[in-house]
Amino acid sequence: MKRKNYEKDTFLNEIYPQNPITGNLIIEILLEKYIYLFNEWDNASFKRRDLDPDLIFFLEECSLEIPLKYDIELKIAVSEDERDHDKEVNIVKGIKHQYNHYLRAERRCLKDLFKKVLLYVVTAFSLILIASILESVIIDYESPVFITVLEGFYVGGWVFAWEAISSFSFHRGKIVRKIKDYERILRAPMQFVYIKKQGE
Repeated sequence: MKRKNYEKDTFLNEIYPQNPITGNLIIEILLEKYIYLFNEWDNASFKRRDLDPDLIFFLEECSLEIPLKYDIELKIAVSEDERDHDKEVNIVKGIKHQYNHYLRAERRCLKDLFKKVLLYVVTAFSLILIASILESVIIDYESPVFITVLEGFYVGGWVFAWEAISSFSFHRGKIVRKIKDYERILRAPMQFVYIKKQGE
């Protein structure tokens, strides 16, 4: 794997250590117990338990700070007396399970957005086409009602056209960024490190 250099990114240097072997940026999560990774109100097993909302917020904020050109890895620090390999395996599965769920949800949102944009485009084209046909067929009519209806079709068509452009340009970008962040978290290696109690 090619090691990525981020020496020019002073901010990243100060906040996130770099794995000297892989070049990944390390997000450090300092805990005392495994249980603190998860929502305290969820009593399911580690494989199915929801992550703590504060942890989700922390990971997403870190991911937003780190440019997508860098891969990341998670280093989870717990007390030495918590060491339990089986729990750690299930915790990793639980984190992957939850972020897979988030990823599927965002992909559905993107698919729904494309459907909505397509509907807006078809509606805009139809309204403008109807207005053009009416204008050419009844060109001699100067009725205020007809003019109002005609302008309504044109305005409605351009409004739907703008909604299509706006949705595709602005909303799509946010969803795509989330998808890429979730994909990066899912492929991130996860390492557990252990903190000894003071006096040991």
